[in-house]
Amino acid sequence: MERTHERIGSARASELPDVVGEQVIAGARTLVAAGLVVGTVGNVSARVGNRVRITPTRCPYDELTTDDLVTIDLDGRVVAGRHGPSREVPLHLAAYRARADVRAVVHTHSPYATAWSFLGIALEPHTEEIGYYGIGPVRTCPPADAGSHALADAAIAGLGDSKATLLGGHGVVAVGATVDEAIVVARAIEHQAQIAWLLRGAGPVPGVAERGPQR
Repeated sequence: MERTHERIGSARASELPDVVGEQVIAGARTLVAAGLVVGTVGNVSARVGNRVRITPTRCPYDELTTDDLVTIDLDGRVVAGRHGPSREVPLHLAAYRARADVRAVVHTHSPYATAWSFLGIALEPHTEEIGYYGIGPVRTCPPADAGSHALADAAIAGLGDSKATLLGGHGVVAVGATVDEAIVVARAIEHQAQIAWLLRGAGPVPGVAERGPQR
């Protein structure tokens, strides 16, 4: 009788909605709708225990189902999925290993923030949104090849205790307790970067320091 209950329980569990998977897919589609990525050149993941659900490589977000997502363990081994995972797996896993508070990671190529990342300097001035969402300083880390462990290491150093960092000449990494939070952070960074560029074009602005490359 006990084994029968176990089988019924397993069957019911397999029929439960994939809530985290749906959140990852919704997040990926939001990135496109908000202009934070072009096509599938960006990625979203969420951690559940010792497993990570991540968007697959080169699969249109508007066609994704939860079966298309890839599940990996914290060592990067594929546990489930019919596609290859995003090539930025090392970046996502590095964030989860470094920060227990991080449960979701988004990587975007939003235009203003990406343009700023080529300057090699921190993103300033801090807007009200940065304080409101508790994002912290937004540093720019050194350039490294996409998908490399060097990029992952640089991103974690740049991230520190903040919720976002700019990848040198590349884009944005935003983290949060949920996919929704990580996306809000990514949108706030793009908003801040747009303001920063507007101020940069306006010439010297009182209260905004001119800074050289980070050391």
